[in-house]
Amino acid sequence: MRLAGSTIVLTGATSGIGRATALELAAARPRRLVVHGPQPAAETAGLVEELDAALGSTGEVVYLSADYGVLDEVAELAAGVRAACPDGVDLLINNAARPGPRTRTLTADGHEATLQTNYFAPVALTTLLFDVIGAGRAGRIVNVASATHFSAELGLDDLELARSGYSPASAYARSKLALVTWTCRLAGRRPRPTIEFVSVHPGVIATELLHAMFSIGGDTPEHAAANLLAVAQRDDDNGTYYDERRPATPNPIALDPVAQELLDGITLRVLAPVLPAASA
Repeated sequence: MRLAGSTIVLTGATSGIGRATALELAAARPRRLVVHGPQPAAETAGLVEELDAALGSTGEVVYLSADYGVLDEVAELAAGVRAACPDGVDLLINNAARPGPRTRTLTADGHEATLQTNYFAPVALTTLLFDVIGAGRAGRIVNVASATHFSAELGLDDLELARSGYSPASAYARSKLALVTWTCRLAGRRPRPTIEFVSVHPGVIATELLHAMFSIGGDTPEHAAANLLAVAQRDDDNGTYYDERRPATPNPIALDPVAQELLDGITLRVLAPVLPAASA
């Protein structure tokens, strides 16, 4: 995919990997760069100015705010993307994520917070944008995953860890396994043949998210951004899971068609209040 002249949507763009990726994307000179974060627009004026400066006069930057802990706000975000991108979207990078909180926490919608932010919310946004991504041309969806998904089980009888032993790391790993599993399923059932779905582990990156759960160091956010841009610009790789820039085999659970179908059923029931009836 050619980034210059394209329309790109990046979620979770205000800090860490997302901020670094937004700056790299702006430097690639897209026609339109839509960036998302949880903060009000007034708090992100500095970032928008940086992106405008990097983009120059060749395109525009649009900032949209949404709290992924509120599914109605995700639906509003999708509507905002539609309004900002009347000609459709070429590339969607689902990067927004949170670490597992110290204790099991529920969102306003009543779901485990890590799973909603890292899985249910990006699935809702993507599903609501299916008809504008790759409309009439090639489209690409890049889901930012994590190598921690190899350590997880889906636990479909207790997906939200209501009865199982909860820990911040296990909640995070499960949310990323769910995202990789959903990516693999959608890659096999593309809503349109012009859309490609891939997932990517961007590296072990020294961010607040990493340090909230693990006492380890890591590479810079710029390292992750370079990996995401490299994956974003590939094509003819529908369904691929990337370990940084290298195609790799994901957790076998993500490739299991039974697990995919069961997860999809749970997901559609959770998202039914914000998805059109045809999606459910």
